[in-house]
Amino acid sequence: MLSKRWIILLLALILIVIGRLPAQNANDFIFPATSPLSLLPPDQATYTVQNSGNWTDKNTWQGEILPTDLAKVYIPNGKILTIDGDIATRIKIIRNDGKLRFSPTTNTTLRVETIIQDMMGELEIGTADTPIPQGTMCKIILIDEGDLTLMSDQWEKGLVLMGKTVMYGAQKTSWSRVAQNPPQGATSLSMQVAPQGWEVGDRIVITGTDAVDATSDEVAEIQSISGKTITLRQPLTKKRTAPAADLYVHVANLSRNILIESESTVDTLDRGHLMFMHSQNVDMNYVKLHKMGRTRKDIPINDWQVGEGVFEANGLARKNIRGRYSLHFHRGGVKPELSPAYVRGCVVEDDPGWAYASHSSYVHFDNNVSYNVIGGGFQTESGDELGSFTNNIAIRTVNPEYPIRREAPLNAPDMREASQDFAFQGDGFWIHGGGVSLSGNVASGCSGHGFIYWPEGLIEPGPLVEPFRNTFKPANLGLSPDIAIYENALATGWVNIAGFNNNEAYSVGIGLATYYLHTTFFGDERDYTPEYISTVHSTLEDFTAWNIDRQGVQFNFTERVTLKNVRLVNNDGDATSTGIWASQYRSKNKIVFQNIRIEGFGTGLALPPQGQVTVAFGHLKNGVNLYIPSPGLSYRDMLIEKIITEPDPAFPDPIDIQMEAFFSPPEDKFPLHFLLPDKTILNYGPYKNQRLFFDEQAPGYTPLPSDTEPYTFFAEERYIQPQFAQKTNQELQNIYQMSFGGSLLPSEAVSAEGIIGGKIRAWQNEAINLPVCIDVAKEVNLEVINECITSNTNKVAGPLPTYTHPVGTDITTSIYLGNDTELTVKLYPNPTTGFFNIETDLRNYSAQIYSLDGRMIQQLEKQQGASVVNTTSWSPGLYMVQIIDPSKSQSKVLRLVKTSTP
Repeated sequence: MLSKRWIILLLALILIVIGRLPAQNANDFIFPATSPLSLLPPDQATYTVQNSGNWTDKNTWQGEILPTDLAKVYIPNGKILTIDGDIATRIKIIRNDGKLRFSPTTNTTLRVETIIQDMMGELEIGTADTPIPQGTMCKIILIDEGDLTLMSDQWEKGLVLMGKTVMYGAQKTSWSRVAQNPPQGATSLSMQVAPQGWEVGDRIVITGTDAVDATSDEVAEIQSISGKTITLRQPLTKKRTAPAADLYVHVANLSRNILIESESTVDTLDRGHLMFMHSQNVDMNYVKLHKMGRTRKDIPINDWQVGEGVFEANGLARKNIRGRYSLHFHRGGVKPELSPAYVRGCVVEDDPGWAYASHSSYVHFDNNVSYNVIGGGFQTESGDELGSFTNNIAIRTVNPEYPIRREAPLNAPDMREASQDFAFQGDGFWIHGGGVSLSGNVASGCSGHGFIYWPEGLIEPGPLVEPFRNTFKPANLGLSPDIAIYENALATGWVNIAGFNNNEAYSVGIGLATYYLHTTFFGDERDYTPEYISTVHSTLEDFTAWNIDRQGVQFNFTERVTLKNVRLVNNDGDATSTGIWASQYRSKNKIVFQNIRIEGFGTGLALPPQGQVTVAFGHLKNGVNLYIPSPGLSYRDMLIEKIITEPDPAFPDPIDIQMEAFFSPPEDKFPLHFLLPDKTILNYGPYKNQRLFFDEQAPGYTPLPSDTEPYTFFAEERYIQPQFAQKTNQELQNIYQMSFGGSLLPSEAVSAEGIIGGKIRAWQNEAINLPVCIDVAKEVNLEVINECITSNTNKVAGPLPTYTHPVGTDITTSIYLGNDTELTVKLYPNPTTGFFNIETDLRNYSAQIYSLDGRMIQQLEKQQGASVVNTTSWSPGLYMVQIIDPSKSQSKVLRLVKTSTP
């Protein structure tokens, strides 16, 4: 069966072949192609720069006449025009083929509706050597002088900049963490680090903590500053509650001395925008973009959509078109040999769509702030982007029309897929591909996702020589083109994530979600060599999420991934919340959960229904710690070891392991799902090498008590064959050598306290049969199933493939709790035979030492600097030493090897 991506591609190509010519960008596929430079041909300018000089100098202008209102200004190549003060004249448009600069020595303001810049043009607002100094203000006010030309590409009302752009405002700390969460009524803030460059009168925003209300942040004004103490002009009015003493809110500074803002505040569809077009020669620092962007995400985009597999106009109005955001890099290039663009220390406040967007570009975003945005804070758009998001913060990203709420149906992130309209639910960071790394970022107050990976390449119209669904060129990742069998292209979902570490989310609907990450759902893994496929595995690590409305982490259509060093904390007692939900029917293959701490959720860890699953290290304290559903699409080989579990008294009747078997034929199940082999081994706490069985694996249990009806799986009808109905597990084994879970519940299996729906028995390394008709490497159809169940030959293909669950024991990476200095801790001698030392400069830290079976061996409190620990009574083996510094909200886990006693 053809995947949906190939159906769309085929139909689109047919349309082109029969004569409909593509244009150069998404909007021009339907309408005639335009260039932003066509808005002002040089011969149509009403004022032209004749000599390099200041705006207010008549000698600068041709005819020595200063521009008047609604002037159309042209700066020829080789000419420099300097804004040297507050220009009161309202300029219709500036075409910059030369250089437009702003004086760094005086306050400047330019009121203009549109600026277009040629590839040879340059915009300069301060430089690295001569930034706009503190106390000096530079403004570009994007005025509103009439309606947009709706049938054009609507470049006007904004800055469309090709060529070089340099902006340097006064440097300041963009955002930081408080040392103590401020109470309601507080008139001052105590910061962990003294902010640099903050001034009296600056507007700051203090993040909120409400799990349900993503608008619980608060804006304040600085009255005075003394070191780490910020005094506010008015007391705070909102309550802030963290579920643990070492979790803190953040404060971001919203003031900058370079300001680009829209004059129009009535209709957001008339606002200005900033686009860097086909250029990455951008160095943008400490700039604020205010009330910018006119692409709305509270309503669907209406420029074009994919209808019946082809691109078509979506009405004639085309007013809410894509691509008009506060800060947008448009197709700058994705080759790693190109010089990247840089955006540092900037602020986007009040945008109806996206704040920061990279579309097929190579950009580094560092220490930026987004605040009060509807669609998304930080985005990659197509999936082929390169670069990074480092130490950025997204605050109040809220779409009231499509929020994710625990009491409401879960709106799908792809509900607008027909128009390729994504990142609209109020998402802090929406990432369309794996080529961009995320480190040290914070998402707070998101009605959607704090972080979401959606690595399914964007479908967009374009020239015939380009793919319709954006892909990666293997060379852009330093890989040989030979890894792609049919074409020199990698689907974005088959690119390893460049890095996800030290990120944090709170007061959000879902903390972190993945969709279509390394998934076999589309079948395109067959397009690459087995050698390459064996290297595909992404690690998401050092993630902290708290006060979560719905789920801390959500895996959808996700395979070949490790979730490592993750801390998820709630304390509101809501039984519907889930720490990690990985039970989606297409979450399979190799999935590893390593060093996972989940506390205060209704369900802690909801495990995948199939695949090679490892849970190692960690601490779970929830209403239900582990939820295990029955298999769904392929066999399951699962190991749960070296964890600590305990009940959460906030939930009545807490459960350690909840097992749930399903036998009905919903669309998200494999036709023979109830016969799939299942092996789960427990090796933690009271469970020493125990195999877990479902109660429904009892020999006398009948999985299908009646005949089953056919059901539709996409376009294909599938059946659970009537031969399997009305037969017990024992009868199914006798006839087909198959039964629920792949094997029968042994008579010696026993119930265990805390386990609901299952029993345990010592693992005896017995073979578990894999049915011959279930080939996990191929799509299974009715013909294969019928041949399997009607053949007189052996129905068993052999035992499950061997999987060793490799995890290792190195979990020394600290769980991230801020963007401050990491802990410096050393254990020596290591290995040790008796005593060992904890060496650190920390004060009032605690140390907790665990054995590999999860038992706490020793606990030290309020330690000062170096400590000595006696291990002579311990058994030889590997131990985990966790160092906790509550004053700086950090934690670090190191391993210690104990050899034989002296």
